[in-house]
Order: sequence, then structure tokens, then C-alpha cells
Amino acid sequence: MPSLSTILAVLGFAGALASWIAGAVFCARALMAQGGNRALLLLSPVAWPFALGRIRRGGEAAVMPVNKALVAFIACMLLGTAAYAASANLSRFAK
Repeated sequence: MPSLSTILAVLGFAGALASWIAGAVFCARALMAQGGNRALLLLSPVAWPFALGRIRRGGEAAVMPVNKALVAFIACMLLGTAAYAASANLSRFAK
């Protein structure tokens, strides 16, 4: 059982990383379509969740993939954290 929880934790954190990268790409595409600040475009890989207000100005079609990536990131982090906690507790009781 600890190995299953460990696998779920790794998959959850890998999914969180993938959704973070997808969100950064979608954010950069939306910001490039709007034009404007180049510095914000360069910061999008790191701080894309904080640029949602600026992306919303571009319309619903631009913000929808970014919102989905943010929801996927949060869900994967929750799954990874819960699975890690279960794995830690199960490996402690197994000894």
C-alpha cells in the first residue's frame, strides 16, 4: 500500500508540473495576442497565475485555457500532497 501511495504522489506532482507548464504557455500566448508589456511576457513562466487579471481583458476565449490549467494545477497538488501524506503514514506503520 505505501508503494501505491508513492506512485500516486509522484503522478500528482508530475501532473502539477505539466499543468504549470501548460498554464505558462497558454498565458504567454494570450499575452502575445494582446500585445503590450514584454517584461510581463518574460515573467509568465514563473508568475502566470498572477496575470489572470490582465488576460481577462482579452476576452473569455483567452482566459479559459489558463483557468483550466490553474484548476488542474491545484487538483494535482492536492492529490500529490494527500498521497504523499498517506505514503508517509503507511510506511511509518509498516515498520
